[in-house]
Amino acid sequence: MKPILVVCTILLVFSACKQQKNKNPTVIELTYQQTDIQNQFDTLYNHQQTDSGVYNGLIEQALATCHDSTGKDVAITQDVFSSMYYNLRSKRYDCTTTTVFQLPDGSISAIGLFNLTPGDTIAPDHDFPVTGGSGAYHHISGTYTRKYRDGVYHVKLSYYKTERP
Repeated sequence: MKPILVVCTILLVFSACKQQKNKNPTVIELTYQQTDIQNQFDTLYNHQQTDSGVYNGLIEQALATCHDSTGKDVAITQDVFSSMYYNLRSKRYDCTTTTVFQLPDGSISAIGLFNLTPGDTIAPDHDFPVTGGSGAYHHISGTYTRKYRDGVYHVKLSYYKTERP
C-alpha cells in the first residue's frame, strides 16, 4: 500500500505546483442519484472472506449518468474504478479510486484515496486531485469534490489550465 501512497502524494504535489493561483478556477457542478448508477462488483481472491461480509480485496466499477447544474440535457458520465484492500489493523478498506468524467468536449480524470468501513455502501465525502484531462480539458489541474447529501451525490470539478513551458 505504501507505493500507492507515494504515487498519490507525488501526483498531489505535481498538480498543486502547476496550478495558476492568480485567477479563479473554472467550476463544473454535477449531481446524480443512486438510480443514475450502474454498478459492477468483482472480488479478488475468489471471494476469500476474512469475516462475514468482509473480503480481502474488492474491485468496484461504477458508471453514473450525471446532470449538470444548468439543467441542460447534456451527456456526462462518471466512470469510477476502485481497488479496495482490507486492512487488518484498522478493520477498514484502504481504497484507491480513479474517476473519469466524460463530457461532450473531453474528459477530466482524478485519483484519490479513502477508507471505507465494511458494510458501508457509500464512500465518504472526498476531495481528489484532478490528474489530467483530454480535449478541452487537456493540461488542467485542480480538485474533484464529491459530497453525498439526502440521497443526492453533489460533484464539483474546479480546475485551472496549466502553463506549459
